[in-house]
Amino acid sequence: MDFILMDIFMAILYKAPAQPNGKILHAGAAGGNWANSPQPITGNNGHSFAKALEHVIGADANNKFISYNNHPPDVPKVRTKSNSKGVLMMDTSNTDAASWIVHTVPGFPKARTGYLFPPAEVQKGHLLICLTIKEDQIDTIAMTLRIATPLIYYNDIPDAQMNTRPNLRKLVSGESRLTPPLAVTQDTTTAAAQSLKVTIYSKGEKSRYEIHLQLQKCGRILQNAIMINGVNTVKSQTKEPAMAVCIDDATIFGHFNGIGQNMDFNFVGLFPQAILYKAPAQSNGKVLVEGAAANWAGSPVAVTADNGHSFAKALEHVIAVNANNKFISYNNLPPDVPKVKTKSNSKGVLMMDTTGTDAAAWIVHTVPGFPKARTGYLFPPAEIQKGHLLICLTIKEDQIDTIALTLRFATPLIYYNDIPDTEMNSRPNLKKLVSGESRILPPLAVTKDTTTAAAAGLKVTIYSKGEKSRYEIYRKILLKKLKSTVKVWTARDSKLKSDCRISGKNIRLVTSPISINGDQSTLENDVSQWLVTETGNKFCAVDKPYQKSQAMEPTMAVCIDDATISARFKEIAQNVENCS
Repeated sequence: MDFILMDIFMAILYKAPAQPNGKILHAGAAGGNWANSPQPITGNNGHSFAKALEHVIGADANNKFISYNNHPPDVPKVRTKSNSKGVLMMDTSNTDAASWIVHTVPGFPKARTGYLFPPAEVQKGHLLICLTIKEDQIDTIAMTLRIATPLIYYNDIPDAQMNTRPNLRKLVSGESRLTPPLAVTQDTTTAAAQSLKVTIYSKGEKSRYEIHLQLQKCGRILQNAIMINGVNTVKSQTKEPAMAVCIDDATIFGHFNGIGQNMDFNFVGLFPQAILYKAPAQSNGKVLVEGAAANWAGSPVAVTADNGHSFAKALEHVIAVNANNKFISYNNLPPDVPKVKTKSNSKGVLMMDTTGTDAAAWIVHTVPGFPKARTGYLFPPAEIQKGHLLICLTIKEDQIDTIALTLRFATPLIYYNDIPDTEMNSRPNLKKLVSGESRILPPLAVTKDTTTAAAAGLKVTIYSKGEKSRYEIYRKILLKKLKSTVKVWTARDSKLKSDCRISGKNIRLVTSPISINGDQSTLENDVSQWLVTETGNKFCAVDKPYQKSQAMEPTMAVCIDDATISARFKEIAQNVENCS
């Protein structure tokens, strides 16, 4: 099989201005130093990136890809706020092979029409990064690209591959968002033989309803302080988009009615199947199982543990890859996304089995930044000091669309979705919830981790922000995430300078010229933007310069954690401007 990049898991080509060949750096290579590229980058063979692109520039039955560039080949005067350039490709046969190329070259590559490096770009400095990835990472990357809104000028990935990758499909189709109705009430049931009745109340932000007043039809409101089997906690409420899940069950009612004995009016018990109530500063919490004769029971292990308690079990196919379990996850404070602004306060996971088994679940919870999808279990340590409620409902799959309808009105911020289109098509409300036909406020900024496909794969973290975020990506996102002083090589304006106000988290601008193992480069001719951390081993390629205007534009950074790569870029970045 001749699919590209099977022998390369990470390569960087740095071409200095007026240098036709450039320097190559391979992750993990012996010696770990820059090597001369054997042939000019203008040549159509004999160097790593011509090889990497051989099935992009020529026809290939198995290699399919999307190519994006804010200056696409042979298309004059395109207007876009994106500055992203790259190729995301995959093998459509049974081989698990894919790659992602990120670069800085306008008008490159031309798809299926032969290799041509733009001659005018030889006089400029350019950076090209090639990552070999696994195919299950494609949709993660596509999600981050959606936020960066790249201009896609070529796509030949078949629908059969798109249908299993919802973010990739949305990336290439440009689906938008709508505003939902004001309020709705729906009934559903759980999947057990003796099913629970579940009523979902949901209201939109424009309804002006105070949801607790609407719920007086069902129950009354607790006073501020309550106690769960000897553990104190408090409650709060929101007057913006909101949703309530009410369950009719005697066992659950009895125990919540006990909690709610101190009432302004009278409390009707909520909730189902399994409940974990974790009071402030309590690491384990209390568990209540629907229909069980027992009282609240101490959760056997801390909620921070990745196994041994009910919600780690409930989320086992959310936090890890599973071929049959697909889901959407939503949170007004999604994992690894700083300062997202949304009026919704909803948090949860809606999942289903995509085989012939009728199995689904809905988890409703109060925990910000949780769960991280497909990247392992992590309960945010800071949330241990707070009280939290986690509810797991086992439902039938024919109830998913009812729940999706109510979620549409609560306008949750959806940060992960991998439910196939074949399942969406029979559930119109679910489809509207996760597509451009429904109001989804996409994250203002998002972080996703992936790895390269080699046995000892590199950790790659992708940071992406939308144009409405108003984040300056270097300080507001990268500096906070990398938690280190960073040395930045980029064009800069007269407004943003080196910044040394926060000890250990400075932005130090690299002075021009620089030397890439003997090849000189200057800011005037180098269109790459990158940074390297002073501590640790992080190197990031950023698609926008360190300029104030970038805060109003979509931007993406690809960060690689590798000692060899970091060491080499630290050598390049040894000279920096003084802080003003």
